[in-house]
Amino acid sequence: MNNRPLNGMTIEELHNNRKNTLVVTWMLTIMLFILLGMGIYTSIAKGFSALMAIPFALSPIAILNFKRIKEINEELKIRGAQ
Repeated sequence: MNNRPLNGMTIEELHNNRKNTLVVTWMLTIMLFILLGMGIYTSIAKGFSALMAIPFALSPIAILNFKRIKEINEELKIRGAQ
């Protein structure tokens, strides 16, 4: 994702960045839930698997992306371009 300061972006760039980040973050979140479900199923069927650690290890990425989306929304609100 783009790590430029938000106040240095145009309104159009902010909207595009928010849209792209939102799509990617939701795709990641859905995949993490699928991986969690697969890990639980595998643990029940065959015993504990290291697959269970992957969703928990990757979840901070989704959290940081949702935080970035919130910051973008706040910047758009400040500019009055929501």
